[in-house]
Amino acid sequence: MQIYDILPDLTQIKRLPGSNQSLLSSSGRPILVIFWSVNCSSCSNFLKQLAEVPEIKAKKVIPILIHIYLDKEQISLSAIKNKLDQLHFDAVSLDDTEDRLAAIFQFRYVPALYLFDKQERLRFKQSGKSSTNLMEQRLKRLLNEK
Repeated sequence: MQIYDILPDLTQIKRLPGSNQSLLSSSGRPILVIFWSVNCSSCSNFLKQLAEVPEIKAKKVIPILIHIYLDKEQISLSAIKNKLDQLHFDAVSLDDTEDRLAAIFQFRYVPALYLFDKQERLRFKQSGKSSTNLMEQRLKRLLNEK
């Protein structure tokens, strides 16, 4: 996925139990798509950092967590749900069991993060271990755009 590409349709992707679908009802907000895996320790730490970002806590952005499977690992839905419960991250939660989104987004490492503007155009992306600082700066800029 390249900068200014449009957010793909996520409606056909399996929703995880406890997913907060109501977040999708109010459009006009930036969308933050995060690919993660339950067996990725970097992902857990990154998601904990993201959950504390003020703009995310204030629901100024729509977070969408997409669980992927590393090396075709077998993970139960209950294990994914338990991990999400531990993270206390209020988000739309999807399960990319068939790697359809992974193929579209074409990332190499998790966690992978994609920030889309209010018109659902990709404005920022990062993958692998990193901090949330750059994403927070871009998000603030997007929220201040007219």
